[in-house]
Amino acid sequence: MRRGFRERPLMERAQGSYSMTANAKAFGSLTEMQQALVLSAYAHELTIDARGGYVAGGDGLTDPQLLRRINEVQHRVAAAILSRLKSCKERYPDEVLINVIGAGAENDQMSARFRSSFRRAWKIAFGHNLSDSFQDDTV
Repeated sequence: MRRGFRERPLMERAQGSYSMTANAKAFGSLTEMQQALVLSAYAHELTIDARGGYVAGGDGLTDPQLLRRINEVQHRVAAAILSRLKSCKERYPDEVLINVIGAGAENDQMSARFRSSFRRAWKIAFGHNLSDSFQDDTV
């Protein structure tokens, strides 16, 4: 069985502990093409975040855990982009996706970094920050 956005147990776990975030609310208001655009910008931002996990100019790793988590998030982001470009309805609901890709309400340092990256991606995609009504992390 293929892993990814079709994994029901992960989706059910994410929905069970889900708390609506400003990022999820804003993301859910977008068209599929707009979602694909912001997700693509987010994927780009994640590659920049990953630079914090390896030695600049060398081959060594400084934070393998960060790189592992970014790889998993990147996998889900790529699947989400593909599903939107194909207009596939068999995917994570928008609000669950935001939580799963690290831009949700989790309260750890890495999730805070991912939320910041998501906001930068929003600005890259649309040329402006999330509106003031979407700025708080929880709604």
